[in-house]
Amino acid sequence: MILMAAGMMLFAGMSSASAQGPGGFSFDPDEMAKMRVEQMKQSLKLNKDQETKLTALFKKQNEEMAKMFEGGGMPDMSKMQETMKKQDEEIKKILTEEQYKAYSEEQQRMREQFGGGGF
Repeated sequence: MILMAAGMMLFAGMSSASAQGPGGFSFDPDEMAKMRVEQMKQSLKLNKDQETKLTALFKKQNEEMAKMFEGGGMPDMSKMQETMKKQDEEIKKILTEEQYKAYSEEQQRMREQFGGGGF
């Protein structure tokens, strides 16, 4: 849910996957994926193979999310939830059991910090 909230904030009003945001910030799916993996690399001690796989996964998901926001307005929430569910399943395959547990706990903390992460 927190990722959906972040996706909505990041992609709201975008008409392309590489649009300019407030202050000229570029919403580049590749750069966003790299930033997210960099954060995970620190907390989860990812190996190079995991970094590569997660970067590709997040880039693909960022591109899918950007398409959902094309044309403005609210995207189909069921599609967003399905995308997030699939992504989580892929993350679980990439991370070790211990890493995935730590990742899930961090996601839960973020949901709690941001008021449940729902809309």
